[in-house]
Amino acid sequence: MKSSHIVLATAFASALFLAPDDGEAAEWKEGMSSPKVKELQQLLKEKGFFSYPQATGYFGPITEEAVRAFQQAVHLPTTGVVDDATYAKLRAFVPTARPLSVGMRGDDVKVLQQQLKQLGYFQYPQITGYFGTVTEAAVKQFQQANGLPATGKADAVTIERLRQAASQRTTATSSSSATLSIGSRGSKVSELQNNLKRLGYFTYPKITGYYGTVTADAVRRFQKDNGLPATGSADSTTLTRIADAVKKKIAPPAEENRPSIYLTIGARGEEVKRVQTNLKQLGYFTYSEITGYYGTITADAVRRFQKDAKLQATGIVDDATYERLIGQAPAPKGQAPASKLDVIELIADAAELLGTPYVWGGETPEAGFDCSGFLTYVFKQQGVSLPRTVADIWSAGKPVSSPAVGDIVFFETYKKGPSHAGIYIGNGQFVHSGASTGVTTSQLNNPYWKARYLGAKRY
Repeated sequence: MKSSHIVLATAFASALFLAPDDGEAAEWKEGMSSPKVKELQQLLKEKGFFSYPQATGYFGPITEEAVRAFQQAVHLPTTGVVDDATYAKLRAFVPTARPLSVGMRGDDVKVLQQQLKQLGYFQYPQITGYFGTVTEAAVKQFQQANGLPATGKADAVTIERLRQAASQRTTATSSSSATLSIGSRGSKVSELQNNLKRLGYFTYPKITGYYGTVTADAVRRFQKDNGLPATGSADSTTLTRIADAVKKKIAPPAEENRPSIYLTIGARGEEVKRVQTNLKQLGYFTYSEITGYYGTITADAVRRFQKDAKLQATGIVDDATYERLIGQAPAPKGQAPASKLDVIELIADAAELLGTPYVWGGETPEAGFDCSGFLTYVFKQQGVSLPRTVADIWSAGKPVSSPAVGDIVFFETYKKGPSHAGIYIGNGQFVHSGASTGVTTSQLNNPYWKARYLGAKRY
């Protein structure tokens, strides 16, 4: 390290660290607290990477995740530590404002979707990074509400207006957030109690949504254990530190071959809701409401998902199931990423195209799709090339006795042999581009499709 660099070492994670001046190196990492860390968080927020409502001045897992995302975006080593190179890049970084439209992918699409979701326009459960018809509709709604031409394309003007609106919403949320203390009620208190229960501090059997002496005692114990003023009131610093601690607790274990049970019968909270939402999206969770309670219905849905995903069908969300359902697990050390088709991503891509019109010969979101054009387009997004006609797709696949999620199901409609097909998404449903409906979902047991069903193939 250069002699001009200033490094302050400490044995305590809660010590204060002085940030460097403009010309000096920065080296911040998890556990540090400082007003300068708050400036770092504000910088990350301005660039679109720090999503927490407030800049807190504490460098926890949420900040580390934002730093890693920035480092990845600018092609720096993704250490999560703000070193000299990262700090310099962050100060100079100007978010690109390339026009975004249907068919595009990337981190800037993710930022767009996050801002649209924050403002209530993007209703899809996941941030996909793919600009499909759902994203296009959200952009149109935002443009209409803000007096812009409703093209559905995110041009530079739309992107800047959206950034300003999201920033104003964040500021309003931050300024209106009050400290939680005895007598407070509502969803924020319920969320706090859930988080404290996960960390072992809130031991009352029920989540009440009321901030009483039991909640205050739980907050006070957490504050003592984490070097915070033990007031028993949950201010923004305490809430952030609790959120960071929960995030660290539910993260997959770093050690290889270490089992980690996430959720089982009796569990409650936001993670259960997230699992139920994804299972519902894939057709496994059929209960009418997302409850946040892990009961037998959720366990059965998990078991069916595990069976289709070729996982051990335990009905328990362990680390492998969670990573498969919610996102992609990194490849084990020393092992190249697997090249097999990721059916969860495949279905997410297909879901983004719901509502795209049917066009004979169509094979792009802009032009529309016929049934085989839809299949070839969606599978291509996952690196799988399919033939262009239904008959040839049928010939290229491996027959299976019953369809699993991601398999293609075939039908004999207007001529002899396979003439229509769709992607099986679980729970007896498939997504396809129908001549009268465009891209939609249908039931295999519908009398029309049931009478014409030929079989399923795997790719």
